Amino acid sequence: MKKFTGLIMLVFSLVILFGCKETEFKHVLGTYEIESATSNGIDITSEYYVYTIELREDKTMRVTINYLNVLTNRESSFTVNKDKVTEKHQNKTYQYTYDAEAKTLTTESTEFGETLVVVLKLKTESNLTKGVDFEGILFGESIDFTKRFNYAPSVLIEEKDGQTIMHIWYCSNRLSGVIVDHIGYRRGVLNAENKWEFSEESYALAPTSGTWDSRHTCDPSVVKGEFNYENETYQYMMAYLGCTTDDYSNNETGIAIAKNPEGPWIKMDHLNPIVPWDRDNQSGSWGTGMPSLLSVDGKGKVLLFYSNSSVGVSVDYYDFSNMATPELIYTRNIVATGLTNPNGTFLNYVGLADFAYDPIQKRLYMSSYTNTKNPPDVTVTRVNSHGAVHYIDGLADMAAVVEAIRTQSYTWQLLDFIGPEDTGYDRNHNLGLVRDAYGYTYDSNNVMVVVSTGNIDYPNDNIFTYRLMGYILKIK
Repeated sequence: MKKFTGLIMLVFSLVILFGCKETEFKHVLGTYEIESATSNGIDITSEYYVYTIELREDKTMRVTINYLNVLTNRESSFTVNKDKVTEKHQNKTYQYTYDAEAKTLTTESTEFGETLVVVLKLKTESNLTKGVDFEGILFGESIDFTKRFNYAPSVLIEEKDGQTIMHIWYCSNRLSGVIVDHIGYRRGVLNAENKWEFSEESYALAPTSGTWDSRHTCDPSVVKGEFNYENETYQYMMAYLGCTTDDYSNNETGIAIAKNPEGPWIKMDHLNPIVPWDRDNQSGSWGTGMPSLLSVDGKGKVLLFYSNSSVGVSVDYYDFSNMATPELIYTRNIVATGLTNPNGTFLNYVGLADFAYDPIQKRLYMSSYTNTKNPPDVTVTRVNSHGAVHYIDGLADMAAVVEAIRTQSYTWQLLDFIGPEDTGYDRNHNLGLVRDAYGYTYDSNNVMVVVSTGNIDYPNDNIFTYRLMGYILKIK
């Protein structure tokens, strides 16, 4: 009996021991921001532009420090023992003390004879801003905090279970300071205050080693439909740009499918690249990419638009009902007739285009580049200062859109430009039209656009200044 009682007590003690450790681990999770910093007792908090620590459930952590404009990023692992949090990064170890009552982490170190003490406070619901306005930067860290980028969005809004949900896919880099394109994803929910609450970033697609998209996957476009593959129906299709080069050349276009917006996404390896680049027989070195998808019938028929450095923008009309053997119905080039830039001259080239159809206004909208840099570069930038939204009038339905594109019998009319005077940013590029799941405009009274913004002066590559901003054009 005594042995049995002793065994029970041992098991009970182990449960308490490991249960307590798990509780300690769960309690420290979250994002912490600098509250104070002292050096030999002197307050130096203002010298830190940012100091954040994110502790995650998978026992990894991210540390971001910007001290006097010197940026440090660490992706590390951590352990918890009572009130001690131990960070392990490469061959170094960092120690933090956790205060459960104050919800703080404190780290102390000695360098050059000075004792540095930094206290970081847990961000909680009470000190978080609930949501953002659409007409502003939607998400992403400040350019002062990290060398990461967000641009080239695809934006769909769906009504589901009484909620208005914005799905947004975009080009992002997974590691700060490393320019390797991934396709990021966030889910936004419109709250009662008419603000958008976005999820943390996840990744829909990444480069696949040894394939046509081994270096970059970027520039997504997503549309809903019915796409049958291996005896299953998938509701979402993504077109995207991929390449194997470091210099942004010889791009090609591929497709992937998924049953849910967040994925998992399956690359159609047997078809990809769906729009290859014939380096030997086509002019220009950029290739194909920057796709835009538009559903024709809500099922398998889709217009696949893409930039083409030989001709501007082309479109392939496909029936993707059977993903094993999709049917190409026709291929055409998008004509530039009527396209203008902010300088008042006409463009003879279409580039970086996104499309949306409005059945109420009976218009096909196109956002595109303008070949304009006003103000001019300070450091070298690859993008324009202004984007443009043009449209074709008098298209009664999608059948009319398909026929107009086939016959190339249309002239573009200007809705408006979006530039520094509108957004407050010197560079405005890679515009994504806000659409419903099938590619129709979300609001017939307004054209909602998500703009990739950027700066013309930055000590490193300007791509690290790219962020996504909402903007609304009123229908005239």
